[in-house]
Amino acid sequence: MAAELNESAPVSLDQYTRFEEASVTTDNVFRYHYRVMNINNPDSLLENRVEELMKSIKTMFSTNADLRIFTENDVVIEYIYTDENNSNIRTITINPEDYQ
Repeated sequence: MAAELNESAPVSLDQYTRFEEASVTTDNVFRYHYRVMNINNPDSLLENRVEELMKSIKTMFSTNADLRIFTENDVVIEYIYTDENNSNIRTITINPEDYQ
């Protein structure tokens, strides 16, 4: 699944957010990597969206049949946001019990 996502990466999602890549760790963590750009305070952008984002992520993973592989394998999902200098802004972690 990560390889499929990476075929179209990087891709801009909006004027501030670009999907960079997906990766999988050996300890069953699926990571989505995003870059926040074109804003002086990238953390403020995420701070304003984090609650809505968490709700959306949990709903998506609990209802989308295409993502069933995550629920069947108890995959931890991480959304990693970095700034234009590749410094980590925030990591949002979704554990299996959050979306099952």
